[in-house]
Amino acid sequence: MTQTCQNVRLVYAWVLGPMALFLTLSLAACGSGRESYLNGALKEATPQDVVERLGEPWKKKTSALRGESKWIYRYALTQDELDPTGVNKLGRSVFKATEGVTAMMGLGGGSGNPLDPGTKPHCYHYILTFDDTTRILQRWVREACADTDL
Repeated sequence: MTQTCQNVRLVYAWVLGPMALFLTLSLAACGSGRESYLNGALKEATPQDVVERLGEPWKKKTSALRGESKWIYRYALTQDELDPTGVNKLGRSVFKATEGVTAMMGLGGGSGNPLDPGTKPHCYHYILTFDDTTRILQRWVREACADTDL
């Protein structure tokens, strides 16, 4: 019984512990610095604070009826920003390798994977809403450029 407990402790110490640490760090790396900043800036940041951190917005809209201003930042996110852990990149590499092998064997291949985003840049808007009275960031959202109603 004591030997079994020692084995379990060794497995945890050498396998599960480092794996848990890796997963924790990987998940922490998933959020971009931009999004981390915006989450921390909610209900605190002024427009000047945001400009100092993110620069001037792509577009500004003011709604007198709602008493708020919307700022839109436009970013083309790279594949590395969308997949910081490299999981999708690994999947594409495996797909391309198997496609090449099947093509050499005369079993097709070369058709391309319709689900493979390749290296196409992805456009996103970060839409920030400021209260016109307090001049404080109230909320933000990230949307695909095609989904944004300008």
